[in-house]
Amino acid sequence: MDAIVMKNALQSVFRNPRYVVISILISVFTFFIFIFVNNFSTFVTAISLGASPTLLLAVTTNGAVNIFDASGAAMFTSIIVISILSGITISMIIYQLRVTGSLGGKKNLASFGGIFGGAFSSACSACSTTLASILGAAGGLAIFPLKGLEFSLPSIGILVASMYFISKGLMKSGKCKI
Repeated sequence: MDAIVMKNALQSVFRNPRYVVISILISVFTFFIFIFVNNFSTFVTAISLGASPTLLLAVTTNGAVNIFDASGAAMFTSIIVISILSGITISMIIYQLRVTGSLGGKKNLASFGGIFGGAFSSACSACSTTLASILGAAGGLAIFPLKGLEFSLPSIGILVASMYFISKGLMKSGKCKI
């Protein structure tokens, strides 16, 4: 029953090509932000030198490769999954807002917690210190044995749960045909 609710809600939302485009753009933007945050000093240097778009693309690509090399395939895959789920979740929230006129309350706001948690895990624990310093926990990430997956796995769970609650909200509002 629960998988059917999510499937029907996703079909209802993504039947409109506008939400497919929104989801893709948000996913790419989220992935770029994860790369940008973990390679902030490199981007700042490139921008201060008057970097061309080609150089910025090379910096982004090299940043992604560095994260893959430093963190491994599991972490890099989790970054991609979090980016995709973020795009899907936010486009579902936009759809819900347009159709029902409501954001859906605290349950939908939890998705932003999943995105923020995913940002902590977007690189190796040493590279994530830029973001972790916001909370004053820069050195604390280095002690985790799973190299940041401690943040990304719950983030994925939060994003999937948020998608479920959005789907349920759409079903209750009658905007999603079951």
